[in-house]
Amino acid sequence: MEYARSKPTRHDLTIALDQLLADKQVTTPVTKAVGCLIGRVRQPDPNSRITYSNQIARIMQKRCVECHRAGEIAPFELRNYDEVVGWSEMIAEVVKESRMPPWHADPAHGEFLNDRRLSDEEKEQIFAWVSAGAPEGNPADLPPPRKFIDGSQLPQAADIEFTMREKPFVVKAEGEVAYQNFIVDPGFKEDKWITMAEALPGNRSVVHHIVVYIVPPTSKAKRGFAPGTQFLTTYVPGYQSRPLPEGMAKWMPAGSKLIFQLHYTPIGTEQTDLSKLRLVFTNPSEVNRVVVSSAVQIRHQDFLIPANAQNHRSEASQKIRFKDAKLISLFPHMHLRGRSFRMEVKYPDGQRETLLNVPNYDFNWQTTYRLRAPKSIPEGAELIIVGHHNNSSTNLANPDPSESVRWGDQTWEEMLIGLYEWSIPMPEHLANK
Repeated sequence: MEYARSKPTRHDLTIALDQLLADKQVTTPVTKAVGCLIGRVRQPDPNSRITYSNQIARIMQKRCVECHRAGEIAPFELRNYDEVVGWSEMIAEVVKESRMPPWHADPAHGEFLNDRRLSDEEKEQIFAWVSAGAPEGNPADLPPPRKFIDGSQLPQAADIEFTMREKPFVVKAEGEVAYQNFIVDPGFKEDKWITMAEALPGNRSVVHHIVVYIVPPTSKAKRGFAPGTQFLTTYVPGYQSRPLPEGMAKWMPAGSKLIFQLHYTPIGTEQTDLSKLRLVFTNPSEVNRVVVSSAVQIRHQDFLIPANAQNHRSEASQKIRFKDAKLISLFPHMHLRGRSFRMEVKYPDGQRETLLNVPNYDFNWQTTYRLRAPKSIPEGAELIIVGHHNNSSTNLANPDPSESVRWGDQTWEEMLIGLYEWSIPMPEHLANK
């Protein structure tokens, strides 16, 4: 949830002992420990109104177990009392500090379908439960367990599944691994309409992210994000696979291919990965709007973050070229030096509106913000992204504050991209098929 130093920067105990033995004043007599809270087993209050069984289990199911279950990104499970009680004090701490559940959008702008924030009532219930010693209560009060498809975030079984290649890719133990682009021919002889897509890493320890693109038969693209490709889905920390809104789907023309673009991070030992993609289709008669994507990014040659810059500002913009477009999601992307990200729209009459504001960007939680209701934005309106980067030593995640930084794929380089998903009316040539 936070960052780890590769090596210590001070040895306070050693320094204190040396000063003490030298009969000198100890300059740092107290050092606050960093890291995870070490909880203690406490005696539960048998008279507590709030128990795990009657309240807390429901909060865990609604807000936590989507990630805190076997095979998902969280480091431990939270599906029953024995799993939860040992973490009770830690849960109270991360809830109080708004570290969990992870959500970084400023509530002053936009309403989002996937808002993970706890309500004030849920927070107070957690705090009261922990203060009461985390009592279990009567197991007869437990809600039915929430059901999931093993190894998947999709609400239903996939219609088809592909791996990125036949044999696993070998990730070397150390050094830089360039972005890998694997081309898959699914062999579709007819158009497909996709309502759900899920990219699944084969080895989470080395897969930083996956982006899957549709390559129509008219394109000769060999890598993701190339002209002519269309974004399909992604895997990245914080991403949630969700069905598209009713009546909407992504179009994959007959004869299209798929590009799996993978970013690997070596971990010190040789690893292998065989990531995959799951798709759910719908009947074209059920589709009345097509989902497409667009991106706004700063010109690469203009992008330079000076060494030691603590709040470097960058901006980019692009006009909307779709007619009758409805915005359905927003995805801000930066790397380790990312500090804040704002996505705005400037309407043809000159008025500006903030669509999304992320005041404290976190590279470890890259969320797609899905609008609660699709938002109509007229053709000719200007999409604006504003980002701030912290390239100073105050950024604990900064790989090297002394270096100026330019655009690049690797984590120690930087980016500033705003990704948008839209629904547009069904084109006539598709409606007549």
